[in-house]
Amino acid sequence: MDRKKRNGWKRLTALLLCILYGSAIILSTTGCGRTAAEVPSAEGTEEGSSTEETESSVAAMGRYMESTTPLPDGADSEGRTMTMLSDNRLAYFDAAAGLLLSEDEGKSWSPAETYSNIVPQDGFVNNSSIAPDGSLILCHVQSLENQELVYNIIGMDTAGNKREVLGRLEDGDYINKVFAKSETECFGSTVSGKICSIDWENGKVNLLFTLSEQPEMMAFAGTQLLCLGNSGVAIYDTEQGSMLERDTVLDDYCKNNLKGRLNNTSGSYGGIVLPGEEDTLYIADSSGLYRHVRNGNVMEQLVEGSFSSFGDPMLGMCAMVRLESGEFLLLTTGEDLIRFTYDPNEPTVPEKQLKIYSLEENFSIKQAMALFQKQNPDVYVKYEYTYAFLEKDSSMTVTDALKNLNVELLSGTGPDVILLDGMDASVYSGKGMLADLSPVLKELVDQQAVFENIASAYKQENGTFVIPASFSLPLLFGRQEDVEAVKDMDSLAAVVEKLRQENPEGSITGAFSARQELLQLMEVNSVGWLDGKELDTQAVSNFLNQALRIYKADMQGVSKEELEVWGETERAWSLGGLAALTAGDKIKIMAGTASNMLMDMGAVSKVVDEQGYVFDLWPGEEGTGYLPMDKLAVSASSTQQEQAVNFVKLMLGEEYQKMNTGSGFPVNRAAFDSQDETDGEMSMGTGWKVGGKDMQFSYGYPTEAVTTRVKELAQKAEISLEGNVVLEEAVVEFGVQVLTGSMSVEQAVKEIQQKTAIYLSE
Repeated sequence: MDRKKRNGWKRLTALLLCILYGSAIILSTTGCGRTAAEVPSAEGTEEGSSTEETESSVAAMGRYMESTTPLPDGADSEGRTMTMLSDNRLAYFDAAAGLLLSEDEGKSWSPAETYSNIVPQDGFVNNSSIAPDGSLILCHVQSLENQELVYNIIGMDTAGNKREVLGRLEDGDYINKVFAKSETECFGSTVSGKICSIDWENGKVNLLFTLSEQPEMMAFAGTQLLCLGNSGVAIYDTEQGSMLERDTVLDDYCKNNLKGRLNNTSGSYGGIVLPGEEDTLYIADSSGLYRHVRNGNVMEQLVEGSFSSFGDPMLGMCAMVRLESGEFLLLTTGEDLIRFTYDPNEPTVPEKQLKIYSLEENFSIKQAMALFQKQNPDVYVKYEYTYAFLEKDSSMTVTDALKNLNVELLSGTGPDVILLDGMDASVYSGKGMLADLSPVLKELVDQQAVFENIASAYKQENGTFVIPASFSLPLLFGRQEDVEAVKDMDSLAAVVEKLRQENPEGSITGAFSARQELLQLMEVNSVGWLDGKELDTQAVSNFLNQALRIYKADMQGVSKEELEVWGETERAWSLGGLAALTAGDKIKIMAGTASNMLMDMGAVSKVVDEQGYVFDLWPGEEGTGYLPMDKLAVSASSTQQEQAVNFVKLMLGEEYQKMNTGSGFPVNRAAFDSQDETDGEMSMGTGWKVGGKDMQFSYGYPTEAVTTRVKELAQKAEISLEGNVVLEEAVVEFGVQVLTGSMSVEQAVKEIQQKTAIYLSE
């Protein structure tokens, strides 16, 4: 397998592993008035004292600024790591470039004389670690023909001699992360939280202790082994062979701030712990860089993540070192080595501020913020959202959140840029809350830079107040005669009923609960539930009646075992997820949204090739179309109109849209076309077990025919199929009762009408 093939397989395997294994912070500006080397020891914090008072006079000035240096020629992200050696040379390693040394802190590099290529040509390097003495350890993963993964621990001592140990433990668990303290002291961790030492001499791994979770990473401070995880930093003394007392302030920070940020099984880290001078620790994560005196009561923020590379969601952290000067070097999955240098003349927080808001935490916004911040270091981009990803605050409803936003916009205190996903754009444009983006749209259309039919989704006679940066396509996928037979919900119900007669067992559509059935079906149908500001009761009634037909036919053949595996699924399936189930012979016709060329259309392409299925735009009651995503708007009352418009332009531009890996096809044409560009081979897969039977499905890049077809459909999609989120929630709430037999359609429509009456009248 050549290097390009290895890299592609490695990246997606790491992603899949992530998917499968699935206190207040005291933010002082102490370090912002001095270089990190000059920050006092802060021992006094044990008594509750702090340096806030003495530093308040300089808190407004002083900030760590970024600069970059290109990484060595031929560098690759596979197995990337870096450390400072005991002789003050900087050491770098990755699977492609090998082991390199620098005597000028990363400005120039030369190969290590002792290193010979120890990386096998098949498989990939999951992660690696360099000890201060220059020895190296790496975790190498190989896939056997039966798709079993074999983990080997490969090392190189200071003389350049290769050594190897099987990473599997006696109980079948395996080491997938490795860390080196010296050529004789190396350690590894397993997904289940086992921490082991590597016994090179006897060719085995020895269990030291077990944590409740796998640590994100491990570091060394004297005889202590520090294990960073979601619940804090566990400390093990290797000489005493015992765990030490926990640092409660550090643990509280991790519990409250690292949850959801740690990568767990990928080749990079979501958080880094770095021992510093004396009893100091440095913690880095997407919220920034912090300094903490062990057992003190302060987590001191040195670098703010939102306007630094720490907060860039496109960059995984691979390693970090602190230089004697007090500067920091950060190694990421990007193309450059990043240096943080303290500048006392820079404002601690940029004076210009740009406020961005979304209802739910949005990955695309975070990516755009990181790029915008680098291009505009004098602007502080502040991002606020109501709901965190996968963790909603039950005390705040969507209606409450939207009312708060309305008040802020009308009073002029609201955000400058608004991501309107999950909101009714017409409410804000109709009340004059949004700025006219017609000049932006005209420029993009004149340059033929975007899909005009999609970018113009919100174009009105009096202006364009919203522009979507991405979109998804609702598609039907199945046998040609079945796909062609679907014209609306009634004909879809007829096809499902026919397929049930032909297939007595298993799901027909892939929905395994009433909620999931409704979520799938409303993708293309909820757009027709409103007639102006009035609820179209006939349209809602028809939807529920047809959904009931489909659900009854669907559930007749679903087994108890299938319900145990998929019955609690809360979200609608993507088309890629449905295709995976189809290849496992679980469903017969798919109606779902596609928003990613690899994850969705790669899976679809596999089924097209193997089963001869076809796909087309999914017609709802109003016709065929697209679902706009990342819907951008600028507040009419914003005092930062120019910066806000520039941010919108960035999110619609080719540079950002090419790098965006969030959900949604890019509306930018050049970025859309770049999805055809592939890096060697790619292999993805998933598996499940139902009724004692193992099912597996793997796929790679979509074929050229499939990508061409997707572009054709994107260009011919007629209308926006976006519905009203408040109305959709009400239909799901009462529709579930209809499908499960506890409420009639007529009663459900009355309940929906009553629940949404006030909202629709506003």
